[in-house]
Amino acid sequence: MRALRPRLAGPDLVLAAGCAALTVLAAYASVRMGAQIGLGVLVGVLFFGGTIAGFLMVPHLAIAGTIVLFALIPAMKVFVGDWVGSVKDLVTIAAVISGIVLIASGRRQPDRLTLGLVGLLLGFYVINVGGGHGIAWAQGLRLVAEPLLLLLVGLTLPNPRRTLRWAMGALVAAACIAAAYGILQQAVGGQWTLVGWGYSFDKQLRTINGNLRSFGTFDDPFAYAAFLLFGIAALMFWLRRGVFVWAAGGLMLIGLAFSYVRTAALVLAAFAGLLLARRGHLPSGALAMAATAIAGLFVIGGAGGTETKTYTIQTRHGTLTQNAQSGSLVLNGRVSAWEAALGKDPREWVFGRGVGKVGTGAARASYTIAAPTGGPNNGAATQAVDSGYLATIADVGIVGLVVLLTLFARLFLLSGRAAAKDSGAGWVALALLVCLLLDALTRASFTGFPTAFLGLLLVGIALAAAREAGESEPATATSAAP
Repeated sequence: MRALRPRLAGPDLVLAAGCAALTVLAAYASVRMGAQIGLGVLVGVLFFGGTIAGFLMVPHLAIAGTIVLFALIPAMKVFVGDWVGSVKDLVTIAAVISGIVLIASGRRQPDRLTLGLVGLLLGFYVINVGGGHGIAWAQGLRLVAEPLLLLLVGLTLPNPRRTLRWAMGALVAAACIAAAYGILQQAVGGQWTLVGWGYSFDKQLRTINGNLRSFGTFDDPFAYAAFLLFGIAALMFWLRRGVFVWAAGGLMLIGLAFSYVRTAALVLAAFAGLLLARRGHLPSGALAMAATAIAGLFVIGGAGGTETKTYTIQTRHGTLTQNAQSGSLVLNGRVSAWEAALGKDPREWVFGRGVGKVGTGAARASYTIAAPTGGPNNGAATQAVDSGYLATIADVGIVGLVVLLTLFARLFLLSGRAAAKDSGAGWVALALLVCLLLDALTRASFTGFPTAFLGLLLVGIALAAAREAGESEPATATSAAP
């Protein structure tokens, strides 16, 4: 009788568990919403299920579409509606579910040490020694967890080499679109024209010395600059030189210049050092990277927050109130960035002040589906730390920062091993990691959308592609031997 008992394989068990979960979810939805379910809910369910299937069956198309979609979502929120922002969470959850399916079925396994470090860091955020477990904690946990889980998704997706090729093409195309739109923002007359288009000073518009800082299809010039640097990394370390590469590179550099983001110069210098190292000029490359690191220390030493000022604009349609943001202070205008991150009590330095106590999680705690029209917390004072490293200390303390830096050290080690074999995927991963780490000096980019989401996802895909290429080389050499 035991021989006749059916035995389900791993993929079958995962499928059965998924179907059971969907059945329970559908039953819960019918109880909460009644017998009639709106068309929007059905469309959302179909989109969600199709996205999961896409990541499992055609990951190269799913990743390429995700890159373009994530790059356009901030602009779509202005012209379509703030509800579009929730699409990124649906796509992220679908990607994470597909990764869980692949891991549970045994088809793909991420690097164990990377998996352990991600789990440990998320564990600190879940326990939250420095604070409680309210809405701000949930928002802070979500903002940290989604990019880290996308890193693991990138490490587990099937056909990573093909997926990386499509991802690099989509990244360059999306960066060209963003750069062209950023240049257009300068050409149409600047900030007041963009106010008429629906943009506002409390979200997208920033100026420096009277000049508009282009933000392209994003919410701020800093995310815009970081995304263009991703595209430049793809041009420098993946694509072959040609007319298209030079034209795309020129377009991205012009768009990058109009962002007026000074950290971009550091990243470009680091890219130059990596390129020198790749071409065999290791001493010169190391010197360039060391100079970049020293300059980065001066940058983080002067890291600050953001101060919001409210003023009134007279228009043909009446009085318009706008909020302008400037650097050097936190939002309440009184506390330095270091004090906002560490607090005055040294006992808070070890495990942090609490997830969501400071920064984006605290601001997002007041959101429903969209941000309040009056800015975060409707004008209430909210402390924000413009450094990913300081934001991590504020959330989970120095212990959490050590785990985060260890995770990035592991990713650098894996990328360096692949780059030592002259793997294009390894060099792309190194360039993206350098961009993420330098960008985090002056803003909380480890939780930023879409740069943290796409950056860590692409790093995972690149490392998986390099590993697959390394595994196939011995087999190829063996088959070619007489």
